Amino acid sequence: MEISKGLLVALLFVTLLGLGIAHVVVAMAGVVGGDPERRPDALLAAWTVLLLLVYLELFWHTVDLLNVAEWQFTGFLYVILGPILLFFASSVLLPGAEVPASVTARDHYLSVSRRFFGLLALLQLWVIGIDRLLGGGFTTATALTAAAAVLVAVLASTRRTAVHVVGTMVAAVLFIAGFVNHGAGG
Repeated sequence: MEISKGLLVALLFVTLLGLGIAHVVVAMAGVVGGDPERRPDALLAAWTVLLLLVYLELFWHTVDLLNVAEWQFTGFLYVILGPILLFFASSVLLPGAEVPASVTARDHYLSVSRRFFGLLALLQLWVIGIDRLLGGGFTTATALTAAAAVLVAVLASTRRTAVHVVGTMVAAVLFIAGFVNHGAGG
């Protein structure tokens, strides 16, 4: 039985995404289950949902990896960098029990925002690179990704709650625009 390199790339890609999805779902389950240690905050909740959607959107595009005719090790390393960056970002935002009970969810969110959004900015640059690697070139989706990169860089640079509220709404709009641009699941 011959296993293609594309299948191996896709398997590790999906495995890393699965770890991240599990991490986000466990964090959501704590809130849904009414865990008093996990007090919900609107900004934290919004970014948790957006993280889950990003994970699912990347998972949906796993099939694109199977369409690559020839894989090189450097391309493989670049491909798995994305799920790793996303996992790091979700681990920063949703650390679990490591946050002391005396720290509010909003304070935690603001205290990790520089690292979290810095990682998301790197992820957006990765997405632009993946589009090039997979032969997409510069498209409307690339422009939306570049806008998202600028947005998360701005969010990384400030702890002002008002900026984060507006930025979170803009991020949701950009995600929806990207979804619509891809043809609702294409």
